[in-house]
This record gives sequence, structure tokens and C-alpha cells, in this order.
Amino acid sequence: MKFTTARRTLSAALVSLLTAGAITLGSGGARADVLGSLEVAPATGTDTSGITLTTPAPCPAEATNLIVSVKGSGFPAEGQIVVSNSPVDTYASTPAGGIVVPLTQTMRDYASTAGFTTLQGRYDFTLTCRPAFGSSTYGDFTAPVWFTSNTSYQSTAPATATATTLAGAPASPVVQGTSVKLTATVTPADAAGTVRFLDGTAQLGTPVAVAAGKATLTTSTLTVGTHPVKAVFTPADPAAYAASSSAALPYTVRIKPPAVTTAAKVTGTAKVGSTVTCAVTFSGAASVKYAWLRDNTVISGATTRTRALVAADHPHRTACRATAANSTGTTTSSSPAVSVGLGPALRNGTKPSITGTAKVGYRQTAKPGTWTPAATSYSYVWKRDGRVIRGATRATYYPTAADRRHLVTVTVTAKRPGYAPGYATSVSRRIG
Repeated sequence: MKFTTARRTLSAALVSLLTAGAITLGSGGARADVLGSLEVAPATGTDTSGITLTTPAPCPAEATNLIVSVKGSGFPAEGQIVVSNSPVDTYASTPAGGIVVPLTQTMRDYASTAGFTTLQGRYDFTLTCRPAFGSSTYGDFTAPVWFTSNTSYQSTAPATATATTLAGAPASPVVQGTSVKLTATVTPADAAGTVRFLDGTAQLGTPVAVAAGKATLTTSTLTVGTHPVKAVFTPADPAAYAASSSAALPYTVRIKPPAVTTAAKVTGTAKVGSTVTCAVTFSGAASVKYAWLRDNTVISGATTRTRALVAADHPHRTACRATAANSTGTTTSSSPAVSVGLGPALRNGTKPSITGTAKVGYRQTAKPGTWTPAATSYSYVWKRDGRVIRGATRATYYPTAADRRHLVTVTVTAKRPGYAPGYATSVSRRIG
């Protein structure tokens, strides 16, 4: 049953009881609808701030009194009275008729009264318009506050916290130039906004809109080295969702393995005594090693870019193999094999000569002269007046009667393995 008239003739003792909260809300009356939202001042504060609640309009005409309660973590489930049953007209009013109710204690005081110390989460104030007596009510004005820490509150709902994680594919490390897909996952999945992908402080690409909790960016511009890549979520509605950043993702990019720019090739004259070169170029090489092959078999000790061909190379085929290396790996280029020809003919320096008495029956000895490169063996052909003397093929010759009054010479053939032979003929001498 509702009271329809104000009690103007309350005794002083009864007023005192009401003001002290001795008469509180009963359980028999039906609560009316919410009449509006309370203004909380200050809008942000601490657990020791003095709080004032202001209604946007007056209580219904039937209401003569009000009670204020608070509910939330630590307080009784039914709420704790923070303003006892008090006459409305004891409070100041706004030009619009609103009621200005300063709370006499702080939230820290109310928590202490309720027996707890940690203020957390949402607390709801309710100002109930009511008569002086009984359990009937005429409606409520309400307002929430949120403690974002044990000591700080705000009168607007805090943004929902978000979390952002980052993954890269393929997994680190990768080779320079690899296309890397960065995927940011934002929770809750319905949080709208954009993600910026950062390499340290440098932004990669442009912000990417979040769809179903995901945002992706593909890039192949990461330079060689380790990159602290992270994803930063910016909410479309900061009042609804908070910003968040992923932990830095260490992403390592390695230099490309060396690449063959010009394939290996044996250059120079491929014959004994000549020097040939393994001509090859690489990009991205920190070092290059060489090997030389003879008939596809590696030649021990032949590890430089150039090589002097020796007698053992004729008449075989030679090739080179170049291996470039850097911190990522190695790349090899092998040349086609080339046939090794004979070296040039031995060159005569000092002509062959003949010693001994130039008479029939006296020994004639051939001196081979000097040769470049040095000969390793010689052969001889003796001649009479320029014609070969049959059987005269030794280094010595004994003239016969047929040689008397004729000119005798010796032709020396100088030989060395891998080189063409050299030929030289001595000065002639007349046999007496």
C-alpha cells in the first residue's frame, strides 16, 4: 500500500530514528521502475574521495524520504545502506528539481564497515524514493562506479581488456627476400579496430582492419638481421575496448646463399706449361674456394683460382669447381672440362756442338746444347753433307773413310714429357 500524503507532523524522536536509519526498507512493498540515472561527482576519484550523488529529477510527489544503498564485491548481496531513511527536503536541490545527496563517508569507510579491504570491479548505488514509514517505494535512481584498482574508481564503464598475439610464417629464421606472413590475433574476437605491424618502431605497411579477431600482413622487405616484430591493436571504439600490443616476436632474416652470376669456365690456353684460370662470379659470397679436376678426379693441392698445367695433365681433360660460401650456406659452380694439349716445342738456347778430332776413326761427341724448358732426354741423328748416316744415332760417332773430306753434323732432338720436342743442328765440321 502506498502513502499518498507526506507526513508533515513527525515527532522529533521519529525523525531522529529515520535519519539514523532505524527504519529501513521493508520486504512487503513492490519496487517501482528505475526513475533515472544518478550523477556521480567526482566522476573519477579514489577510495577516500567524498562522493556526491545527484538525481536528474525529483522523487515522485508521494515520496517524502529516501534511502541510498550500494552493492558490489565485498558488500552484502542485498546491499549496504550508506544513507539511512532521510527526508528528501533535508537535501539541496538542483534547478531541475534533482536531489543532491552527499555521502557522509568514503568507499574505503563503507568497505571497512562491511569487513573487507579490497575494492574491485563494479559497484551500484541505488537511491530509493519512499515514504517515511512502511515498505512501499516509488522508484529508484541508480548509478554504477568501477574500481579499476583497489584505490581508484571511475563512473564510466572501463573498456574491455584485449589481448594481442603475433605469429609469423614461415617460422624464423628465413632467407632474405622470403615472403613472410604476419598474423595478429586479437581477443575478444568481436573487438573492432586495426592492427599496426611494427619492426621495432618502424611501421610495416599500413594498418590492417581486424576481421573475426585476425589481421594479417605479408611482407618481403625485412632486411638481414633479427627484427623485434610486434602487433599493436587500436580499437575502433576506445570506450568499448582497450588497446593492446603483442610481445615482440624475434624474427631473424639470413642473407641469401651465394648465387652464381657467371658460371665457372676454364680460361687461358689449355696446354702444358700455360696457366689457366677458373673464371666465375657469385653474388652474396663471403668467400670462394677452388678445386681443379683431371678427368673428373680432384687434383690434390690444386686449390687456387689459377693453375699452371703440368706434363701430367696431357693428354687429359681438366676442369675447375668453385664453391662460394656465406653465413647461410654454399653454392657450387663447375666448369666444363677442356682437353690439355702439348706444351710448346722446347726452345734451343745454345746450339748443339761436336767435340773430338775431326779425322776418320776419331770419336766425335755430340753436346746437346741448352733448352727451355730443360730437356729430360735427347736423341741424335748424324748426317754427312746433310744426309742421314744410317745407324748413327748415338751421342758419339766414329767417322769412316766415307766421311773423309765431307761435312758432318749432328741433329739433336730435345724431349720433355708434355711438350713438343725441340730440334737443333750443330755447326758442321769437315772430316780429314
